[in-house]
Amino acid sequence: MKTDDRFQLLHGPYNWPKTRVGKKLFCEIRGTVTVAGFRFGLIPWPTAKWPNSRPVILCGDLVKAVRCESELAVAHHFGVSVSTAKMWRRMLGVPRVTEGSHRLWHDIATTRTDNRIERARWNSKQPTALAKLSASLKGRIQSPSTIAAVSKAAKRPRSAAWKAKMAAYWRQRGHPVGNPEGRFWTAAEDALLGTARDAVVGKQINRTAQAVADRRGKLGVAAFCRQKQK
Repeated sequence: MKTDDRFQLLHGPYNWPKTRVGKKLFCEIRGTVTVAGFRFGLIPWPTAKWPNSRPVILCGDLVKAVRCESELAVAHHFGVSVSTAKMWRRMLGVPRVTEGSHRLWHDIATTRTDNRIERARWNSKQPTALAKLSASLKGRIQSPSTIAAVSKAAKRPRSAAWKAKMAAYWRQRGHPVGNPEGRFWTAAEDALLGTARDAVVGKQINRTAQAVADRRGKLGVAAFCRQKQK
């Protein structure tokens, strides 16, 4: 992206107010102030007579520019710092993303030639980054409105395509469909059935004794104690 394009104004032209030194203007931050001079940036703008400083008067077309242009463009054309442009946004209640900011971020992203986005995505999937994210989310209490919205969304009817997709997802992860907390029985686990008491086998394969007993009954494997009696 060319440097000049970063400072492009989407609207305008923005005209400075017709005034002169000594006149009064209404500033959105400081109220009625006296004009002390002019800030001669690309767009000349009056400054206020203020103790120990000569701040730019936030009025007229400057207010319009702050509401719709990017911070970089406002700072460049009106001869102030980016931090000042951010402060003006906060004072006016302007959201973080304006039309100008969205256009600037979009142009930067689409004209980028390096692989920093791919590297950032790859780094975000690393164990260290995932552990840091998990630690930041633990203990966080969701707002009641968020909980209500999630509960309402969970009760909505699901399409056949969504159900098929979720079923394939849980099968791929090794869980029975409809029971994400469970997992499929393997041939090695089935081979252990009846070789010891259900509780002992359950500890070996990390399952409950009842789950082992149910699996034995389904496969027709006799219990360990009955095998000993024979």
